[in-house]
Amino acid sequence: MSLIRILPEGLINKIAAGEVVERPSSVVKELMENSIDAGADQIFVTIKNGGKDLISVLDNGKGMAADDAHLAIERHATSKISTTEDLDNINTMGFRGEALAAISAVSKFEMTTCQDEETGGFQIRVEGGKLTHTAKLGFPTGTRISVDNLFFNTPARQKFMKSANTEYNHIHNLIVRLALGRPDIQFRLTHNKAVILNIPKGQDFNQRVQHCFGTEILNDLVECNYEESYLSFTGLISDPAKNRSSKRWQHTFVNDRYVKCNTINHAIYSGYRTLLMKNMHPMFFIKVNLTPKEIDVNVHPTKVEIRLANPNLIHTIFSEQIARILKDKTRQKHLGINHSGIDNDRSGISSVSATGNNQTELKTTGNGSASIDPPNSGIVRIPERPSIFVKTDDQLAFESAKPPSPFSDIQPLTKPLAENEWRTDSNFKVIGQFHNKYILAEGEDQLVLIDQHAAHERIRFEEIRKQFYSRTLTTHALLIPIMMELPPQDGLLLEQNQESWAKLGFIIDHFGGNDYSIKEIPAILKDGDIPQVVREVLDEMAQFGKAGKLEDFFNEVFERMACHSAIRAAQSLSEREMQALLDQLTKLDLHVHCPHGRPVFTEISLDELDKRFKRI
Repeated sequence: MSLIRILPEGLINKIAAGEVVERPSSVVKELMENSIDAGADQIFVTIKNGGKDLISVLDNGKGMAADDAHLAIERHATSKISTTEDLDNINTMGFRGEALAAISAVSKFEMTTCQDEETGGFQIRVEGGKLTHTAKLGFPTGTRISVDNLFFNTPARQKFMKSANTEYNHIHNLIVRLALGRPDIQFRLTHNKAVILNIPKGQDFNQRVQHCFGTEILNDLVECNYEESYLSFTGLISDPAKNRSSKRWQHTFVNDRYVKCNTINHAIYSGYRTLLMKNMHPMFFIKVNLTPKEIDVNVHPTKVEIRLANPNLIHTIFSEQIARILKDKTRQKHLGINHSGIDNDRSGISSVSATGNNQTELKTTGNGSASIDPPNSGIVRIPERPSIFVKTDDQLAFESAKPPSPFSDIQPLTKPLAENEWRTDSNFKVIGQFHNKYILAEGEDQLVLIDQHAAHERIRFEEIRKQFYSRTLTTHALLIPIMMELPPQDGLLLEQNQESWAKLGFIIDHFGGNDYSIKEIPAILKDGDIPQVVREVLDEMAQFGKAGKLEDFFNEVFERMACHSAIRAAQSLSEREMQALLDQLTKLDLHVHCPHGRPVFTEISLDELDKRFKRI
C-alpha cells in the first residue's frame, strides 16, 4: 500500500486556513481589505468577545453577483489577477484568492452581497467548509460577511487564542492602521454593542493621525515630504527632542498598504543618526508611493512583509531626505532660519545610479536640484552626499568624499581669539556661566541654557566629519607607541577593520598575544584617552556587527573623538570663549543635539518667566 496519498479537500482547507487565519484580527484584516478593493468608502466592523464569538464586516462597495459569490468561497478564486505578469503589478490590497475559503473552512460563515439593487441580493452560508444555504433577498449595494464561532472545528487553534481583551486590542490596532492608510474611507468599530471607533472619511493624513493618536502626539511631529518620479513619500516624523522609548508609534505604508520593511525603517533611523539618545526611537507615520513593479508583496499570506527591487537606492534616498528635513525643521524651530536660505552658494549634489541588484553608486555632480533623469533609468540625484558605494550586504565602502552636509567654517574653541575676531554673529547673547557647566544666554524672547560639553561635542563632531570627508584630517605620529590590551573578540574585531581605522587616522598594529600598539592617531585626539576611545568604539561595533554600515562605524568614531576632545563640564570659560562657542554652534545645521542625541540647550520663554513671577 502506498505511503503517499492526496489529502482530503477539507483537511487541505484547514491547513491553508492556518496560514491565512491566525486569530480574529486576521479575519478582520482580510475582510476589510476586500471591502477596500471593492471601492467602499464606509466599512463598519462589529465584533463580540474580541471577535471570538462574532465578526461582522459591512461595506458599501460594489458587491457581487450570485455566480461570483459562489466562486468567491472557492480556493484560489479571485478577480484581481489572472496571469503571472499580474503579480508584478499588484494594485489591490488582496490578490491571492485564499481568504474567504480559508475563513469559511474554520467558522460558521455567512455572506450577503448585492451588485444591483434592482435584481436583488444573494446570501450564502458555509459551515466548516460545507455549503449549507443559499437564497435571494433584498439588500443594498455592498457586502456583509459574518463569521461566528471562529475555529469551532479546530479546537487546537481555538485554545491558542488569547483573552477577549487581547484579541480586541489586535483588532483595534489593525483598524487604526487601515484607517491611517486610507483617510478617504469611514471606519467604525463596534465591540459588544458599544461603538469604540468612528473615524469619518474625508480627513487629510494629519487629521487622521490626530484622530487616531491625539493632539499631543501630533504636536510632537513635523511634516516630511519628498517627490520623485521613481519614489515619493509624505507623512510625519518626530521632532528629535520628542523621540520615544517605545517603537509603538512607527507606521509605514507602501502604496497605502501597512507594511513592515526593514530597509525603510533602517533608513529612517539613519536619517536620525547622531540625533537619537540610546534606547530612544523616532515616531514616524510615513506613506510611500512606488511603482508596483518595484515591490513584491507576495512574500507571506498576510501581505505585511514586502521585498524591494532596489533596497539600496531606496535606503539612500530615505536616509538623505529624512536627515535634510530634520535639519530644516530644527533650524526653523529654534532659530527661525530656513535651511534653503543658508547655503544658496552651494550647488554640489550627488547622484545615485542603480546598477542592478549588486550595488548602487553615488557620484558627485554639479546640479542643484533633485530629479530622476531620464525616467526609469535608475539614476537619482540626491543633495549633499559623500561619494560611496552601497553594496547588497549593506556594507558601505568608502570611495571619495565631499562633506555629507553643508558645513560652516569651524574654528576650534581652543584657538586664541584675536581682537579683530571678537564678534557676536549668533542669535544668542551670553549672560554668564552656571556651575561651570551650563552657559546662560539671552535669545530674542527667551532665556537659553546651553550644556557647554554637549554644544562643543556637536561642534567637534561636525568639524571632524568635515575634515574626514574633505580628506583634511591631520594625524599625529607617536614617538612612543601606546600599548593596550584587548579581549580576543575585540582584537579580532579591530584587525578585521584595520583599514577603516587607518582611514580615520589610527594606525594600530598587533603586538603579540592580546596586546596592540597604537602608533598614529588623529591630531585632534593627541591629548585624549586613546585606548578608551578605541574600546568604546569596539563595544559599539560588537553590537551592530557585520550587518552595520561602514558609515555607522565612521560616525561612531567621530562621536567618540568629539566627546574626548570637547571641553568638559566643570571647566570655567571666559565670556569671550562662551560667545565663540555659541557663534560656532548656531552656524551648524544640526545644533540642537549632541552626537549622542542629548539636547544641547533648553529654552524658557519670556511669557513663562512672567507667569512664574505672576506678572501675567
